[in-house]
Amino acid sequence: MPKILITGNGFDLSFGLPTSYKDFISILSCLESIESNTFDNIYKNSLTYQKISLCYNNDISFNEENIDKLKTLLQQNLWFKFFKSELEIESWIDFETKIEYVLKLIFSSVKNFQEKIFDLNPLKIGQVRNESTIFNNNIEIIEVLNFFKIIDWDSLIGELKFKEEFFVQKYGYNINVNTEKIVERLYIEFLGFREIFNLYFTTFITPLYEKSINKSLDERFKTINNHFTFNYTPTFNKMCDNTVSTNYLHGTIGDSTNLVLGINDIPDNVINKIHYIPFTKYFQKLNGNTDFHFLNKIEKNSFSGYQFFFYGHSLDISDQEYINEVFDFIDEVKTSEIRKIIIIIHNIESKAKLLINLFNIRGKEDIVTKMRENILKFVLVDSEDLNYELDLKIYRSITF
Repeated sequence: MPKILITGNGFDLSFGLPTSYKDFISILSCLESIESNTFDNIYKNSLTYQKISLCYNNDISFNEENIDKLKTLLQQNLWFKFFKSELEIESWIDFETKIEYVLKLIFSSVKNFQEKIFDLNPLKIGQVRNESTIFNNNIEIIEVLNFFKIIDWDSLIGELKFKEEFFVQKYGYNINVNTEKIVERLYIEFLGFREIFNLYFTTFITPLYEKSINKSLDERFKTINNHFTFNYTPTFNKMCDNTVSTNYLHGTIGDSTNLVLGINDIPDNVINKIHYIPFTKYFQKLNGNTDFHFLNKIEKNSFSGYQFFFYGHSLDISDQEYINEVFDFIDEVKTSEIRKIIIIIHNIESKAKLLINLFNIRGKEDIVTKMRENILKFVLVDSEDLNYELDLKIYRSITF
């Protein structure tokens, strides 16, 4: 009977790895001010520094070339500098939501500017209007456009100037806004952010695997037959006693060209949807040849039972495509004796949020029915119930 494990960022965090969004921003934000790249100087900026210290030895020699490259990119990249200033972002899901928000704000504001200016008259080159009222004096719009260098904004005197490099020019006039050029600017900067993301993981996460204080591999997932992860890290293969290969749904660290990092889909009710496509996950999967097949590798109705285990995954609507695929898979193998979706939780308090997310994606009827029929279960990570579902007792009785 196939046992399929699907992991999210919480899986990495359970091993004390600083892979949360806040770790990423906090460590990199302090990188430029660090004089000596030691274990303590790097990881003390993490919110989980104490756990990292307990889990890993501190005799790490970091790749200095990577760190120098990171410092250069951090000074230049507009997306990183923007997120560094956005203090209310708590998670990678918030991060994705903010990307969508910024894109919508920029594209809608530019469209509004285009209609107000160029639907009336062209502007002579060099005679760009300086009016903050063109954006209704909305300071957030103005600051974001200024941040991404689409306009020049002097807040002291209230002067605003749309950069002429983003105009279509003809016959000595600016005749329209070149939105494609704005998209190009945003996307090139986003690729730079993706490189920063990749360098962070290769420089500050990868070295930790060989420095684990607990030398024994985690045996809890010994019986897993298939592993899919939304993470970019080889944590399952490095830290668990299992030789099953990991299927990376969002790419792997070490090659920034195949990393899937962006928005889930194009927002509703937006004009010129084509501008959003490069920032979508599905475009990046296809463009980077990432493993996007997911459950196509699992044969339906070929076994007496199927068990899916979600561990460390938020079950957020941003990944509803995958979640629906698992639930639909279980619905389609009704002839199997065992059909289970098991959500692994660290504590009872975390169950409520995950359950709400599932209600939001699948609806009340499906979730209630599956829980009543014991198809959908929530089990604690350190419980005998999980050991039972994983057949660990059977495995240990045979092996030992």
